[in-house]
Amino acid sequence: MIAALLLVAYACTVGGLGARLLRRGWSSRAPRAAIVGWQALSTSVVLAILLAAVALALPFLPMRFSLAYVLNAHTLTVVEHYETPLGIWPGVAGLGAVAVLAGLLAVTTARAFRRTARVRRSQREVLALVGNRHPEGFTVVDHAVPVAYCLPGGSGTVVLSTAALEILSDRERELVLGHERRHLRARHHLALAYADALRRTFRWVPLFAEACQQVTVLLEMTADDAASSVDDRRSLAHALVALGTGVRPEAALAASDTAAVQRVRRLTAPPTSRGRGMGLVVGVAAVAALSLPVGLALAPAIEAATTDCCSLAAAAARG
Repeated sequence: MIAALLLVAYACTVGGLGARLLRRGWSSRAPRAAIVGWQALSTSVVLAILLAAVALALPFLPMRFSLAYVLNAHTLTVVEHYETPLGIWPGVAGLGAVAVLAGLLAVTTARAFRRTARVRRSQREVLALVGNRHPEGFTVVDHAVPVAYCLPGGSGTVVLSTAALEILSDRERELVLGHERRHLRARHHLALAYADALRRTFRWVPLFAEACQQVTVLLEMTADDAASSVDDRRSLAHALVALGTGVRPEAALAASDTAAVQRVRRLTAPPTSRGRGMGLVVGVAAVAALSLPVGLALAPAIEAATTDCCSLAAAAARG
């Protein structure tokens, strides 16, 4: 039962205070690494809650035999290390709670995907009627407001308004197109969907709300970095300012309307290291964050295997 309590404590601590670990200035220097960090930390909370329920229910789950076999321990010893004073009821309650939460997550995610797919399908139908295909591979719509965005789904669509074409230079247009195409190639909408599903389902978890907000901005920074070299960063910043009056349609990703001021300042700041070394550090930390709940869940079983091993060794010595 101690393992389950530690896992719940981990989930509550990280879910409530974990955002402080990643809400730092280095994230803007290494946005890709920061995205991995947010996703790993969020996933570790979900994993901890799931494993807590499994730990409580292990004494009556069939997997207890497999776990004992893998660790070369006796099944009864493993069960003893996971038993609770209240018998099977904490395990039943834990599995029931996880089933309810998983059901909420599934329903929320399904509804969001269904709505997003419907909106994007409707937008593609409209673009097929009013849009014109540009020789450079994007769609042009006749609109007095400068707009640039991409519409994920299918083969993906990049859209620029006629007003955007008029105010952007050729190089600025190339940079904006590169930004939007990076979103499509890297499937950034999936990372957003994951963060948004956790936020919508578990609104009482501060980490998930912060992760969704931060990942949205960091994905735009990642696309900025992919689209521009050091020499082009000011040009991209100018393009963001020029497109600042535009508003993206629902369910689309746009270059200009997400943390535009913060990104312009970042693009126009003196060149600094983009924090390549942070990628390795965050990668190791992400593995640790995902491994810790697994380690806590397996600790009683490993202790049981050690106990059996010591008992066998003592019996062999006496013999």
